[in-house]
Amino acid sequence: MLFQFIPDNRQSAARNWLLVLSLGCISIGAHAAPLTLNQAINSALHNQALVQASRHQLEAQQDLSRSAEARLLPALSLNAATIWTQSRSGQPVFVSANGAREMLGQIRLHVPIFAPQTRALSKLSEDRVTIERFHLLQTRLSVAAQVSMTYYRLALSNNMIAIWRRALVTARQVFQATRDSYAAGTRSRLALKQAQLNLLRIQSKLKQTLAQSVAMRQVLALQTGLGSHLPTLAKISTPLKPLPDLSKIQSRAMQAQPLLQAADAQIQAAHAQLQFHQSVRLPVFSANAAYGVDTATIPHSAQLGWQASLSLQMPIFGFGRNRDQIAAAREQVAALQAAKSALQMQIRSRLAQDVGAARAASIALEDAGEIEHSAQAVYSMTRKGYLAGAESALALQQAEDAWVQAQLQATNAMIRARLSRTQLILDSGFLPGQRASS
Repeated sequence: MLFQFIPDNRQSAARNWLLVLSLGCISIGAHAAPLTLNQAINSALHNQALVQASRHQLEAQQDLSRSAEARLLPALSLNAATIWTQSRSGQPVFVSANGAREMLGQIRLHVPIFAPQTRALSKLSEDRVTIERFHLLQTRLSVAAQVSMTYYRLALSNNMIAIWRRALVTARQVFQATRDSYAAGTRSRLALKQAQLNLLRIQSKLKQTLAQSVAMRQVLALQTGLGSHLPTLAKISTPLKPLPDLSKIQSRAMQAQPLLQAADAQIQAAHAQLQFHQSVRLPVFSANAAYGVDTATIPHSAQLGWQASLSLQMPIFGFGRNRDQIAAAREQVAALQAAKSALQMQIRSRLAQDVGAARAASIALEDAGEIEHSAQAVYSMTRKGYLAGAESALALQQAEDAWVQAQLQATNAMIRARLSRTQLILDSGFLPGQRASS
């Protein structure tokens, strides 16, 4: 039995717990196609509330931009009023009043002819839309990075489970052979206890890895929004394509990285803000047309008529207020330009680190394969010698430990190689499905 040597009365409960975990990992998604990394990312981008919130922010800014553009168009309004004015001896007190009572009812058309501030605000709204669009792209990359990390951690746990299960089968065979030899008198009790201890140790490692796998699976199900319908993961292969040159990677990132594109949009928005403050010094022209009545007597239909006007608003002196605002806006532009240069250096440094990590992972993967092959050969020879009575149980346990650790290091190196290349793609500003560079 699998838990034959677990002490106390917890043997049955532990066996059932391990069986439930094993069946749970196997049965979930058994009837669905394997889940690839690109599918997991696409599902997360569709279901995660963080992406949806960023998308709504973009749509809200687009609505505000359309509203700002509409301010440059003619506006039609209705103006209706009745006004009572104080009078003395039958004459209105206010010079501008038509009479003691004024009746007003007009449909007015306002046409902006030259409105530099309104135009600058419209340009500012367009730049803010661009900023939100790149913020959405950056949010998508952030979500993809989280999903990628969880996906590869789950894949690593699954590979480790397979390794520990193979080691468990081998340990059970060795224990059975040791027990038979002990019954025949050819093996010592110490050898039997060592084989039993090795079996218990592997069982414990398998239970721990199963628990980690279940936790990672739950996290991935939450991130992708698939819930209980999360399929099993697709088999991860060893990356075979060589890494691109660092200069090419950095060149593509300078064009595609949403952070840099958002920085450009912020600089353009700062320029629009500067134009807004500079346009305060410019005149504003507008035309107005009205149709209706404006009379001091009871209005009649025959009194309906047209009214037209041109208006000019020209600022003369603002006591330095505009000058200081313009200077502050120019400093803001300079600050954003410097921040963009710092961001470029940061992204280049990050990409250089990613390339170095990817190359180191490739070297580690190649070395781990050779170590695994050698450790397997040593274990095979040691096991044959043990079964023939030429090697001790301690030597067999050490050889098995080295072989299992070599397998774990090999699968860890393979996952790290994949993850490092995925991170390189994400830091370049692309989703893994957009660039087949891994």
